[in-house]
Amino acid sequence: MYQNAGIVSIFYPISVFGYAMLEETRPHSDYWNTVRTYTTFLLFFKFICNLSILEPYLESHSFLLWTSYLKIGLYDYSNMWHLTMYMSPEIIIICFIMLNEIKLKLIGLYHNIE
Repeated sequence: MYQNAGIVSIFYPISVFGYAMLEETRPHSDYWNTVRTYTTFLLFFKFICNLSILEPYLESHSFLLWTSYLKIGLYDYSNMWHLTMYMSPEIIIICFIMLNEIKLKLIGLYHNIE
């Protein structure tokens, strides 16, 4: 996640090291639903930010100034390859969360905490 590190991506390390690893048992299904929902909204938001309609705003002086100070993690890419690489960490995260959800449902532990 070095390509898009910033405020929008800080949720993952805080949630994993601040909650999931401190749980005595496996995290509840509500945790995985929250992470999946946040990742879905983040992917949607990053895609919307890369539409050509918002290009003048993303290249404005004030936006560039604030992103340099705050390291928000939103960037404007011109071609599909760079956009895919920019969004790939969240795509991988949501795929593995869904695979974990499928696995837990198949073995009957999705709503149970061990």
